[in-house]
Amino acid sequence: MTVVPSNPDTRPQNRRRSKRVLKRVPVVVRLRDAGKQSLAENAEAIIVNDHGALILLSAPVKVNQIIRVENPTIREELLCRVTTVGASFMGKTQVGIEFIVPTPGFWQAPPKPKQAESKSAEKVETTGAKK
Repeated sequence: MTVVPSNPDTRPQNRRRSKRVLKRVPVVVRLRDAGKQSLAENAEAIIVNDHGALILLSAPVKVNQIIRVENPTIREELLCRVTTVGASFMGKTQVGIEFIVPTPGFWQAPPKPKQAESKSAEKVETTGAKK
């Protein structure tokens, strides 16, 4: 019998449901503090995927706490669960979150309007004609 050493990346607890992407995305986090007061914080996601993110947050949170995260670029807000509370640095804590409902595309920038694209194409054509 041959024993194959297990690769840490193939163990079930280390498998990812979706690929992590290093991307800074401004977000607005809404939550209730220990005194049941609502608060909102402008924060930043630093690693994102289709199932959640790692965000930098100054407000204290606990694992399994439900929070709302808004991507103001696309004006969409999702319910999320805090999965990890990590290290703190300069007043910000690394907080892992997962979407209650996986939402591919939540971190993407909205597509540019077609009208803006056609105007920029016209400028290129005009500029080229003047040479």
